[in-house]
Amino acid sequence: MQIAMTTGGDLREMAAEDLARARETVQRVLRDWSWMTWNQLLADDVALSLRLDAPAVKQAGALGDVARNLQVKGREDAKRVLKSIYHDLSSGLSITAEIVSGHDAALLGNLALSSTRENAEASSLPIVVYMAVNDEGQIEKMTIATLDLHPATGAVLTAAKGATLAD
Repeated sequence: MQIAMTTGGDLREMAAEDLARARETVQRVLRDWSWMTWNQLLADDVALSLRLDAPAVKQAGALGDVARNLQVKGREDAKRVLKSIYHDLSSGLSITAEIVSGHDAALLGNLALSSTRENAEASSLPIVVYMAVNDEGQIEKMTIATLDLHPATGAVLTAAKGATLAD
C-alpha cells in the first residue's frame, strides 16, 4: 500500500490548474454567448439582479419598463426578464473591459439609450454585467447594473494626490 504525499507546491499547482479550468469555462461562455440558448446559458437556480437605477433608463424602451431594482430566481423567470430587455441591451451595449477571475466575470462598458420621449436626447450610461459561472458553464448569478463613477473617480483622485514618487 502506497500513501501519496502532496507538498505545498503540488497543492498550489492543483489550485492553479483549477483556476485555469474555471477561467477557460468562463471564456467559453463569453465567446459562445450568441450561439447558446437561454437554457444552455442559465443554471436552473440562476439568480438574476437588475440594478438599473438611473433617470435615463426610466425613459428608454423595454429597459424603462423593467423595475429599477429587480431580483428573480430560477431559469424561467430569468429568461422572461432577459428576453424582455435583451434587444435594448444587445443593440446599445458596448463592452470596453472584461475582467475574468476563476468562475467570475465582470464586463464593463457603456449602454447607449435612446429615449421614447419626444425631443429627448439619447444618453449613454456606464454599466457592468457580473456573472458567476458553474463548472458546467452555466450562469448561476448575474447582475446587470448601472455604475455611478463619481465615488470611483474620487477614490482614484484621492489615491493619486496622496501618492509620492520614490526618490
